[in-house]
Amino acid sequence: MFLLKKIVGGLMSPYEVSLILLGIGLLMLWFTSKIRWAKGIITVSAFGFILLSYPGWWNFLVERLEYQYPVFDADRNDLDGIHWIVVFGGGSVKSDVLPTTSQLGPAALARLSEGMRIARILTAAKFMISGDTDAAVLKSAALDLGIDPNRIVIEDKAKDTAQQAVEIKRIVKNDRIILVTSAIHMPRSMALFNKQGIETVPAPADFYIRHTNLESAPSWGGFRFYPSSGGGPRADSMVHEYVGLLWAKVWGQI
Repeated sequence: MFLLKKIVGGLMSPYEVSLILLGIGLLMLWFTSKIRWAKGIITVSAFGFILLSYPGWWNFLVERLEYQYPVFDADRNDLDGIHWIVVFGGGSVKSDVLPTTSQLGPAALARLSEGMRIARILTAAKFMISGDTDAAVLKSAALDLGIDPNRIVIEDKAKDTAQQAVEIKRIVKNDRIILVTSAIHMPRSMALFNKQGIETVPAPADFYIRHTNLESAPSWGGFRFYPSSGGGPRADSMVHEYVGLLWAKVWGQI
């Protein structure tokens, strides 16, 4: 099931779909007589890469995911009795030559930074790091940044968000938690955690769309004449989350 989901998710990545179509078109162009079909497929691929080169096309859908939950407010009045801060991993590499913070990918570093900010506010809460391959690196980085080692709890069994919800429920039981993950990933995470009956306070981090104030207009725009590489990661992340939500609904996980 896990492997099937990864394969399906990978094949639905806009960047990978465009790249696969380009490869098919070029093979047909060079090794078959179906020149018209080849040109059509290459044209579709080129159009896909053009869309990916302009992040503004994707901003509205990305924004709808990222701003479903507000950022964590230290002044909210319902923080009493929260014993857990849960930080999801987000990509890392184990290295003997890099500082621990440089071993973290951008998402992991943003999540850890937000978790550390909250840990300084809720000084009695445990600091749980969840991620099968990221946990050890995140723990090292957290220690280097000054977290009390006695507060750290590691969850490194789960391989995806659905399994994380199950494993974390087993650890925290009926306790309330604060969940730190990327803003675009928060809606799916909250749905999976709610399904497990975990009372969760969201703390989104790692935003693609960065508003300067709450009244900022929806980000349809931001269109610039010159292309950039920013559209690809946004589009891939957005599709990954919507496919993940659909998958979780189909299999009754949310």
